[in-house]
Amino acid sequence: MERVYVVGHRNPDTDSVCSAIGYAHYKAEVEKKKQFIPARCGELTNEALFVLDYFKVRPPIFLETLEPTVEDLELKDPIFVSPDTPVYDVAMLMEGKGIKNVPVVSRGKMIGVVTESNLARVYVRRLKIEPLVIHPVPLEQLVRVLKAEVVCDHLKEKTISGKVHIAVDALHVLLGKIEIGDVVIVGDNEPSQIALLEKGAKLMIIVNNAPVSSRVLEIAKEKGAAVLRVKFDAFGAAKLINLALPVTLVMSKKFPTVTKRDTLEDVKNIVFTSKLRAAFVEDEKGKLLGVITRTDLMKDVRKKVILVDHNEITQAPEGVEKAEILEIIDHHRLGGLSTLNPVFFYNEPVGSTSTIVTEFFLRDGVKMEREIAGVLLAGIVSDTLFFKLSTTTEKDRAMAGFLARITKLDLEKFAKKVLKEGMKIPENVDPLDLLKRDVKVYEMGEESFAVSQIMTSDFSVLLKEKEKFATALKSLKGELGVTHCFVLFTNPIEEASLVMVEGDQRILEKAFDGAEKKDGLFLLKGVMSRKKDFVPRIGDILRRER
Repeated sequence: MERVYVVGHRNPDTDSVCSAIGYAHYKAEVEKKKQFIPARCGELTNEALFVLDYFKVRPPIFLETLEPTVEDLELKDPIFVSPDTPVYDVAMLMEGKGIKNVPVVSRGKMIGVVTESNLARVYVRRLKIEPLVIHPVPLEQLVRVLKAEVVCDHLKEKTISGKVHIAVDALHVLLGKIEIGDVVIVGDNEPSQIALLEKGAKLMIIVNNAPVSSRVLEIAKEKGAAVLRVKFDAFGAAKLINLALPVTLVMSKKFPTVTKRDTLEDVKNIVFTSKLRAAFVEDEKGKLLGVITRTDLMKDVRKKVILVDHNEITQAPEGVEKAEILEIIDHHRLGGLSTLNPVFFYNEPVGSTSTIVTEFFLRDGVKMEREIAGVLLAGIVSDTLFFKLSTTTEKDRAMAGFLARITKLDLEKFAKKVLKEGMKIPENVDPLDLLKRDVKVYEMGEESFAVSQIMTSDFSVLLKEKEKFATALKSLKGELGVTHCFVLFTNPIEEASLVMVEGDQRILEKAFDGAEKKDGLFLLKGVMSRKKDFVPRIGDILRRER
């Protein structure tokens, strides 16, 4: 089933997270042949975690990048063998399936791989007439690979092990080499057959379909041995015995592995530099999931995504330029994000993307579960600061009222809970980490600026840490590589924001003429919405002074 990821902006706020969950649910109901997966590309805020826990909703999956990964390939179920599989069966499997590498799997985990070169070495080993030793192999396995006739079988244990001898030496020389339990390959020579059984051969393989006398059968019974007869000559029989050995004796134990989260770019480097020309996909527990070959990597693979709550390249997840964007659902300014193909782009000046998603449910008569209604309600409440922001519209209020009825919640009490969680600042938190939680970057021609926003119910708490935040803001500016960096400490109760600047303070003074100072920071009364109250005025000054 085709997967489509619904993902919000970097440093996701509550509306970004909740609208992604809600829109993925909506799309899954109207397009049932696709799998819509809510995703995020940053850490969840305390507020978002509270909302998800409140409604027992699973958090969106984390996508570090939108670059195509192994997960985006259509991996076929892997063809593999168990450790006790004979080499002969692996060779037949490779020929029948047209594959060059066969993983060896034990208890779900890959322990080795059999390659064409491994099989070639098995063949070369017989050309050199190297000593052949059989490790424990079931008799029936040898019979099958050799296509042998079982003349007699008096073995107590039905496994064969030991050295393999070919009766080419003088009999007295061969008898000096053989040990009890060994295997002998012999032709039509009754005295030799009897002598070898008497010396302790456990298995006798008679070649060229030679006859077996009753005397030989009697001695085999007396000694507890088995006698097989094959149509091959001695060389052919020895070669096939090699192929009856378990793959663990010939497999390679070094092989490249990747995970489903590895990017295809990284996988290409691994595959094209590997002697195997392949990589093996394992899950987090080491279970084999599939095999990637050069052919798989020649396909044009892209993640299919729907972007919600943003439409700017600077706010989009990493690797968005390598993804296939299908839709954009947003309520912000146009940010110049370009796509390869035409897309469905819905942008409406309301207070929350969750408002837009809720209206889609209503428009198309899509059933909404209580938990989905709950997260969408939280998205509206959070992004409008319970209707206090200047971006709030009547539609936001109407959709929130509709969702409150579905969830059977007291809207005001619920909103206070959500916002209270959003304004909590953990003890001993790193100011830089706090600034990064909700920061957005804006491009204005050759200049750029970043705006971080921190919600608080008490300015005095933050003012005590003013110097630490100033240092952190300077670090953030350098990290983002922007010309100017601002942080808004927004207090919904006082309906005002304290602003700290790293960059040219005159820009802020011009944008908010007459703004008063409080403990060295700019106090902007009535400014609570970064999107509507702050960014447009900063952008206007930068545009005029270019």
